Amino acid sequence: MSEIPATLWFADVEADGYGDPAADSLACTQPPGYVADGSDDCISVAGRVGDPCDDGDANTTTDVLTAGCACAGTPAAVTVAARVFLEGPYTNATGLMNDALRTLGTFPLTDPYPGLGYVHTGSGNGGSIAPAVLAVSGNNAIVDWVLLELRSPATPASIITSRSALVQRDGDVVELDGTSPVSFSVVANSYQVAVLQRNHLGCMSAGPVALSSTTTAVDFSTNNTTTYGTFARKSVPGSFPAEVLWAGDVTFNSTLQYIGLGNDRDPILVTVGSTTPNNVLSNAYSTRDVNMDGNVQYIGSGNDRDPILVNVGSTTPNNVRVAQLP
Repeated sequence: MSEIPATLWFADVEADGYGDPAADSLACTQPPGYVADGSDDCISVAGRVGDPCDDGDANTTTDVLTAGCACAGTPAAVTVAARVFLEGPYTNATGLMNDALRTLGTFPLTDPYPGLGYVHTGSGNGGSIAPAVLAVSGNNAIVDWVLLELRSPATPASIITSRSALVQRDGDVVELDGTSPVSFSVVANSYQVAVLQRNHLGCMSAGPVALSSTTTAVDFSTNNTTTYGTFARKSVPGSFPAEVLWAGDVTFNSTLQYIGLGNDRDPILVTVGSTTPNNVLSNAYSTRDVNMDGNVQYIGSGNDRDPILVNVGSTTPNNVRVAQLP
């Protein structure tokens, strides 16, 4: 009778084909629950470090078992190079917006939109602006904060994720570093892209835009980019014609209204003083500053009341203009 040499076997609790090197057994035949491979470095879960897995998060990719035996993926990201002009500060003689607000001591260094009642979907933007970013002048000078949203193509009223960002004089929407396109922690896919601002009516792309880690341009300043709804933007003629967001939504409720309950005119008067309409509130970062020149003014040249009337219709003050967003 010939002898059968004993083999070292390793306990495979997870039945993944890899045994626990610390739980071995010598036997001539393979015991139940044991395997010959003793290379398991994650004995509590199926697989070994570096093996693919599923972390259950739709917003991560290339999920693998980490050195701590946890399944984790790399956060997915898509990048958007949006461009938008705001009617209030836009000058059609130069094709640029004025940047009067960035030098104000009251210009917010952190996201102002939660303070206006906006609730972010996703991470929002918890960062802050470095003073050097606001010191930049020229075409890339910062004008104000804006909101970018990625929405579901199937149900465009559903916001998948949102981020606050900065808009430059030339319309580029950038991260808080003042230069980078805006990144969202979602998987590559097609999304409706929307842009909003605190005293202008927002707009949204007419159809889904394919987004990925490769930066995708979405230019709301040109009529080559179609938008959802009807007259979602205002067409400005001149030396530098452009599509701009409608100015005057001082209550940030997605409507322009000159008279009636909840109108956008009265808050301007209240801000300067109900009994002193000639007053001018200077050096103000305020939604009541429709033309975004740093002053809130109810009457006189360059006041903030007239643009609202013009945008609802100078001869039809009862009209209400509504943001073209689902």
